[in-house]
Amino acid sequence: MTTVPVADLTRLAGASGKVPDVIVFDVRGGMSLPADCAAFRRQHSDVGIVIVASALDPALLLDAMRAGVNEVVAEPFTDESVTEAVARVTASRGPVEAGKVYGFIGAKGGVGTTTVAVNTAITLGAMGKPGRSLLIDFHQGGGDAAVFTGVEPRFSVLNALENTHRLDQNLLRNLVTEVAPHTDLLAAPDRSIGGPLQPESIRRLISFVAATYTHTIIDLPKSDGAVLDSLEQLSNIFVVANQELATVRSASRVASSLRQRYGREKVTIVLSRSDRQADIGFDDVEKAVGSRVDHTFPSDYRSALQALNSGRPIALDNHNDLSAAFRRFANKLAGVKKEQTAPKSGGLLGRLTQRRA
Repeated sequence: MTTVPVADLTRLAGASGKVPDVIVFDVRGGMSLPADCAAFRRQHSDVGIVIVASALDPALLLDAMRAGVNEVVAEPFTDESVTEAVARVTASRGPVEAGKVYGFIGAKGGVGTTTVAVNTAITLGAMGKPGRSLLIDFHQGGGDAAVFTGVEPRFSVLNALENTHRLDQNLLRNLVTEVAPHTDLLAAPDRSIGGPLQPESIRRLISFVAATYTHTIIDLPKSDGAVLDSLEQLSNIFVVANQELATVRSASRVASSLRQRYGREKVTIVLSRSDRQADIGFDDVEKAVGSRVDHTFPSDYRSALQALNSGRPIALDNHNDLSAAFRRFANKLAGVKKEQTAPKSGGLLGRLTQRRA
């Protein structure tokens, strides 16, 4: 690590010889990011840039992100925390096995797609430590994942899509918001960008997060063609439906369109608010949609509404059938086999057998 005056940054930006491995900018006391920082980054993309700031000011963070800064350390901090930031920037990373990416798309509005996506991500995060799970909300101007998790993110998925050309671990860490232990959220933007997203940027983002997270869950918009055309890397796409006639008909159309793009085996159905006594049974749904019902989630409207209003996902509580259903579903996605335990007998023969064992 090298310390240089800010005035020398222009000279370093044009230097063709040896340059520092890491540069640390101290912008405390109301100082702004040096104007030549972006030029330096373009010239030396392999040099790490760390900022030491008085606070995590949104305007400063946005400027830092645009200039290609890797890490921002805010007061109060210690020498150790700055050293750790530098170490993260300089650490070499070997190739990693790509994580699994799952998409969830609602057959129609109000079927509980975000509820399923949020709670699946949180359950997988709790299971996957030391790995992490990521939830991406791709809805423009209408995503509710942040509301469901009770957070107010500074940045959104649009910030990531606008910077895929220089996306790295440190930039992504600054863009996401932790919503539960070992679970992060890349939130939807507050408003629409007024134009279509770029499929190639979406693909690059999905590829990068798959190399970073053990599990990635994507809450998919039903009407965004750019997103729906960019899902080749997903392991599975789940159409979320219920047992209402209008929803089943819509699920059939959505699933058919996705199967044409990505194949029959990748597209399946999950049922929210499932009811075995409903006029439309599980078999009827499978026949109408042309895809198997992969999992069902029981109806618990009161618990789901309470979780939404409190901003505390239901998967964080283990005292109801709905959270148990999310655990079973996450176990299936993670490939966790259910342990087989021998039934206990309360009779005399059972007790004698246990003693001999």
